[in-house]
Amino acid sequence: MTRARQDRDRSLALLRSQHTFPGEYVVRVVVRPPDRPTILTAVSATVGGEANVVDVTQRSSRNGAYAALHIRVHVTSAEQVLEIYDVLQQIDVVLAAI
Repeated sequence: MTRARQDRDRSLALLRSQHTFPGEYVVRVVVRPPDRPTILTAVSATVGGEANVVDVTQRSSRNGAYAALHIRVHVTSAEQVLEIYDVLQQIDVVLAAI
């Protein structure tokens, strides 16, 4: 088994031990404020549409240069959570995804 596969299996096990699926999950993303629509579109597409995006809150940095988005989504599985993070890692404007 490859190292990447082992890491993925550990991540899935941890998610399953801490969350109930299907259910809600909060993704935290740091971006510049103008990039918010890009992130919301990507997350929405990954979870199956806007109806599965339950809530979005935003907290701006002191000088307004950055925005921390908390995106609460309805997911079907731990695999779908990892898929969200995989998509976010491919977007250049994402400064951090937690």
